[in-house]
Amino acid sequence: MSFPETIETDRLTLRPYHGQDLKDHVEILGNWDVTQWLSTNIPFPYTQSDGEKFITEAITQFADETSIRYAITDKETGRHVGGIRVFSMTVETEVGYWMHPDFWGRGLGTELLVAVTGAGFGTGVITRFIAQTAAKNASSRRILEKVGFKHHGTVPEKYTRDGHCEGCSEYYILEIKDWKDA
Repeated sequence: MSFPETIETDRLTLRPYHGQDLKDHVEILGNWDVTQWLSTNIPFPYTQSDGEKFITEAITQFADETSIRYAITDKETGRHVGGIRVFSMTVETEVGYWMHPDFWGRGLGTELLVAVTGAGFGTGVITRFIAQTAAKNASSRRILEKVGFKHHGTVPEKYTRDGHCEGCSEYYILEIKDWKDA
């Protein structure tokens, strides 16, 4: 079983990226208020070329199910809100998400993560999600904990990749047995 093409929540639509997302995607990741909380794998300033590469990879990897990246749209406004990535279709996988600051503080991050972890566990493949976040990113840590992720200290060395942990020092795990519909 695989991830659904589209996921609908009460307030959001999650769907595969397409070329028309480029402008909004670059705007969001080109905003330091967003990018400062992501791993150092996300360049800053974030350029159109970075966005084109991201969207090309997102389309290809969604199609072959090596990585699932959804563009997020706010149902009320139709606006591109951000994105979420499930890094692999394996028993254990990482999840990461980002959102435009205009949409922070409204519970959308929790809604988004509940939907994607539920879809992931529903594949019959994934039994554990991991997440990494910055120690000072209290909002992201709160979202993870609301969804049921448990803090496991700093990121183990086996999860470091290309400087990823420089921006994300805190390590969280959500086991299928602990998953709850937040």
